[in-house]
Amino acid sequence: MSIQPGDVFGFWNPQLNAYVACQITHIVPADKPDEKDGYAALMLHWTGRELLSIDQLKQVKPLVINFYFWSDHLDHLISAGPIPPEYTYIGNFEVLVEEQPNSYGGWNSGSKMYRQLEWERISEDKRLNFKAASKSDRSQQVEIAGEMVQLNTRSLYMNRIPDLTDYTELDRLPCLTYLTVFDWSSALENYVRTHDFIYKLELELQTAVERIDLQHTLITEFTMKPQNIHELIVPKDMDRMTFEGSLQHDVYIKHEREGRGITLRLNGDAVKTYRFLWGLKDLSVLELYSADDIDLGDVIDRFPSLQSLRMWGKPGYIRGMEQLYKLEQLQMFTTVDMFGFSGEQFPHPHQLPQLHTLWLTSLPDDAAKTIKQAYKQAAKQGLDLSVHQPRKPDWLADNLDNPFRAWDGRDGITPVQAKKAASLYKQIRGQLREFAAQAQTGEMSSKDVQLQLEHTFSTYIEGFNKLDKRKVFIYTEEREEIFGALTPLISGLVKELQAIQIEIDEHSLWEYTDQLRDF
Repeated sequence: MSIQPGDVFGFWNPQLNAYVACQITHIVPADKPDEKDGYAALMLHWTGRELLSIDQLKQVKPLVINFYFWSDHLDHLISAGPIPPEYTYIGNFEVLVEEQPNSYGGWNSGSKMYRQLEWERISEDKRLNFKAASKSDRSQQVEIAGEMVQLNTRSLYMNRIPDLTDYTELDRLPCLTYLTVFDWSSALENYVRTHDFIYKLELELQTAVERIDLQHTLITEFTMKPQNIHELIVPKDMDRMTFEGSLQHDVYIKHEREGRGITLRLNGDAVKTYRFLWGLKDLSVLELYSADDIDLGDVIDRFPSLQSLRMWGKPGYIRGMEQLYKLEQLQMFTTVDMFGFSGEQFPHPHQLPQLHTLWLTSLPDDAAKTIKQAYKQAAKQGLDLSVHQPRKPDWLADNLDNPFRAWDGRDGITPVQAKKAASLYKQIRGQLREFAAQAQTGEMSSKDVQLQLEHTFSTYIEGFNKLDKRKVFIYTEEREEIFGALTPLISGLVKELQAIQIEIDEHSLWEYTDQLRDF
């Protein structure tokens, strides 16, 4: 169907166990001929067990969100087409908001509606205290277990307050929402269970813990590194779980819906730990970052109900691509820098009947051509298809250790700029290796080392300053990649120097490096 401003769609939200609705307010033309138009969708403040008629929905107002740190904001985003298949057309009425939003995002699932309603269930006094504290300045502090902490603290590393034994003292931080914990106890578990605002928890446990029960908490985002838990009980409304670091034992995860509605993200060494995770047979979304070698058959056996599967390689290889068709509920499939498969192995469109988004970036050249041709007709019928940056076999050999390989072929970045970025990285990496060897002689003080590092990093940043000055191309994503390439280099060097009693002020080095940039 042809989408028009004013069109209203309803869709089911499993968290609310009810329907929600949105209105298309604007059609945003694509920047390029081969891209699809975007749609600005405005969430409406309504839920119901059955869809309303268009006349009934005319009385509904836009959803205004003010939970946690939001401040009376409309849930209004631009998303790439097509309209998701689970959206049901209801009708059309006058557009409620004339101004087009500036923010982009994925198609709305109604999660903000759920969060807003949960927020409104908390007593008004607590919500007002939360808002007041979140707007306080840095000079306002409170004492907790002998340590002074800013009143507006949102996230807290628990090792910052080493003498804390009575966790109710944390109530002096009215807008605390995020805890990073290094030791687990029943007292801390009870506190998290009874706290109204803590929804994000990160565990960096120093010792193994047999069981953690978060079932009756408001935790919706959970990160564990390293993975020292044997049994984890999570709330039914858990939204995102992230695992980092290797895992050598089974972890049993108890969830009321066996993973339905959860996004599981596995990073780096944790990518293959899905083999040790039990209890998530109905997992909805799996994201694998810095993958090297993925057996797709294993993934499908463990998570047969996936609706979305996304993989980023370092680069990486996929084995068993011909089994992808077994994911009968698959709606989105994304790969970046993943190789090892051919176009003949990739399922045909009729084998993935639920698929509405297929994004493949930096993949084997022959596979890219075959898949693009095979899905050409499906794209005309509404599939969101993007097949970019096909790679020849020699490209992979040349870019295994290049953190800027994604720049090769990216819109807005020339081949010369991509090549120069790779050269700057190789240069600083070589300089740091040589520098570490020199430091081993014991002839340099910590101060000498700090100054030398600042000089080395200034050369790296100035190189990007010059590139961007000739033709601006470094924006938020590129800026993060430039600094992200430095992170493992700095971390590795700091550990290496610590072993020979040379201390580096890493925070100061990052500040110095950031001040140098013009982009």
